[in-house]
Amino acid sequence: MTFELSYDSKKRLVIGGVLVAVAGWIMVDAMAGGAEHWGRVLVRLPLLLTGQGDGWPITGGFALNILLSIASMAMATVLGTLLGISTLAQSPYLRLPAFFIMNFLRNSPWLVLLFAMLFILPFQVEIFGLRIPFPPFVKAVIGLALPTAANLSEVVRGAVQSIHSGQWEAARALGYTTPQIYRHVILPQALRRMIPGWMNLYALLTIATALATVTGIQDVLTILNTSLAMESERVLVYFYLTTLFLFFAYCYPIAIFARRLERAVKGDNI
Repeated sequence: MTFELSYDSKKRLVIGGVLVAVAGWIMVDAMAGGAEHWGRVLVRLPLLLTGQGDGWPITGGFALNILLSIASMAMATVLGTLLGISTLAQSPYLRLPAFFIMNFLRNSPWLVLLFAMLFILPFQVEIFGLRIPFPPFVKAVIGLALPTAANLSEVVRGAVQSIHSGQWEAARALGYTTPQIYRHVILPQALRRMIPGWMNLYALLTIATALATVTGIQDVLTILNTSLAMESERVLVYFYLTTLFLFFAYCYPIAIFARRLERAVKGDNI
């Protein structure tokens, strides 16, 4: 009698094996003299997390990466929804420019867009005597939000197109205008189908916040490159491994939850 493991069981075994291997390596390394290096990482951990040696107030570090990802995703959600709906517009004057912008941003390197926002956007704008500053953090938010919005627009477009055409016909028969159909009929149904893709994009965006170090904000990588520059190369390896684990520990649960939601949504559509 043979037993065949399911895909989820195999995946759990692989992940468990990797975690056991990593834990084993840490233990072996600690016994081989790496305990001192891990101790230095533990002492500097508040600096990596908050940008401050004592952990408060929060001025940077990994907490700033999370804040950057949330702000960028909020902007990308608004822009991506408008862009996705615009690519479905009947008017070519709205559809074609939206289609061009979406494809241009989707196929542009994120690092190049960050550099572009850094040099194109001014340090401040004066409107009717009111000065609006553009600090590096705001430029990083815009630079990361643009490509994310372009990718999100495809998620929105696919979710809207997955709604049965009978919904449109029924809404038009009731006398709804196109904006009313989107607002009251299509988007409430499409939202549930967008969530898994939205969450996957957020996880990718969080990982991409490491690129924002080029703007000069005090994110976790900037702190590694400046505040910890006096550490030896051997010790820096442990700091980078810790940073890698921080991103993994934050993003991987989001990816797992997104896959579960995706399976649930597909189950509802059967």
